[in-house]
Amino acid sequence: MKKIDISGWKRKKQFEFFKDYDDPFYNICSEVEITELHKFCKKTETSFFITSLYLSQKTMNEIEEFKYRIKEDGIWFYETINAGSTVLNDDETFRFCYFNHFETFQKFYEKSKENLEESAKENDLTQNPFDENVVFYSVVPWISFSSISHAKKHSKYDSIPRIVFGKYFKRENKLFMPVSIEVHHSLIDGFHVGKYYEKLTEKFQNPQLELL
Repeated sequence: MKKIDISGWKRKKQFEFFKDYDDPFYNICSEVEITELHKFCKKTETSFFITSLYLSQKTMNEIEEFKYRIKEDGIWFYETINAGSTVLNDDETFRFCYFNHFETFQKFYEKSKENLEESAKENDLTQNPFDENVVFYSVVPWISFSSISHAKKHSKYDSIPRIVFGKYFKRENKLFMPVSIEVHHSLIDGFHVGKYYEKLTEKFQNPQLELL
């Protein structure tokens, strides 16, 4: 990680414009086609949750703007972004599970299964093994939403993106899944959110190129 010299930073004007907003976050929801990814997971008997999380996390790590975070002493850039996600418990409550980023899908898949098992034993909502270099995920597989909001503590240093995957559905013989992304406007513009959706869609439509 490295601290950004704001005086020469290309986003200096945008950062200063939005940083003191009462609510500098904005949310965009869009449908992403998952037809080929769903087929891949069925054929290979792999978890759709873990696989889609890996592809989303990989996408985040390919876009510079998603790797900036606001801290008390300034703006920091992280080389690697990890993930934390809600996971449903057997008693219909939820827990948090955290996932390290790995370049290879096989390594990510193995470690993710281990993490899911360990988190079920601990069931702790307070531990976060990472610094700010994380994206918060939620999965709502019961609802094909078209909008969503998040519970947040009001802090001017909170700049962690939130992503939600919803219930997938069929339209014209294709499968789609709603994906919501919420980001801090002083760090990320709509242009960069568009890049996320574009790259994620490409990965979902060509999973074999990323996963094999």
